[in-house]
Amino acid sequence: MARIHADPVSTSLMHPTRRALYVALLEADEYTTVQLQKIVGVDRYNLYHHLRKLESLGLVMNHRDQGRTRWWCVIDRVPLPSDGSATSGDNSLGSIDLSNPRVQAAARTMLRELAQLSGSNINLDSATLENLEITGRRN
Repeated sequence: MARIHADPVSTSLMHPTRRALYVALLEADEYTTVQLQKIVGVDRYNLYHHLRKLESLGLVMNHRDQGRTRWWCVIDRVPLPSDGSATSGDNSLGSIDLSNPRVQAAARTMLRELAQLSGSNINLDSATLENLEITGRRN
């Protein structure tokens, strides 16, 4: 039985808000919570939710507090997973965005049918489908 195991760090960095936070912190020594909130444009609750997720994975940390100001920095530099915005190679013919729930459901159905036809057994229940990249030779 084949299983798809999603790397928690890569999966986490596929989320647009977490990715934006991580990229911002990669490009600077540190940022305050207020600065990060302006950069990513989310409310305070969502900001802390995403910072805590990155912190739980050991990617960032709240390394100092000054009064009520919290300062954040990167503690582990990892390669960013492809977000589908740029082609990953010369043989990429396109990408299908799976953020629409109906499109994602159709993709899951297609993958299950392909697995069944090929005799493979894949578990998509714990997988996050972000996009589908189509590769081939360009004419």
